[in-house]
Amino acid sequence: MNKESKNNIQRRSFFKRISFGLTGTAILSSLPYKVFSKTNKERKKIKVNIHSSAIKRNK
Repeated sequence: MNKESKNNIQRRSFFKRISFGLTGTAILSSLPYKVFSKTNKERKKIKVNIHSSAIKRNK
């Protein structure tokens, strides 16, 4: 292989890697993360009742 064709192959692989990286970043950024975070807020909070005859502990 001469120097020009080797340089062309390296350049081609570089741009291929860059394009795959940018495509992956675009796909990951378009995922709806907020949809999953809203499910935690929609859950009802557990209401805790302290038993009246329980021993109180102070630290």
